[in-house]
Amino acid sequence: MSKEIKDKNYEFYINADLSEYAGKWIAIVDGKVVASGEDPEEVYMKAEKKGGKDISLAYVPTDDLLIL
Repeated sequence: MSKEIKDKNYEFYINADLSEYAGKWIAIVDGKVVASGEDPEEVYMKAEKKGGKDISLAYVPTDDLLIL
């Protein structure tokens, strides 16, 4: 995965309103969510089936998740 793609996907992840995906895993390709779900492996495979290359996988935390 190229650094440029990673940066684009990371920027999307930290700046986008992903509240509709709270508590789920998402696959990001070219700055867009292409798949989502409860199982990260399944989400990744869905993104691959859609022709996704340079897939970034991320978890969208719920509002009540607190990490110290």
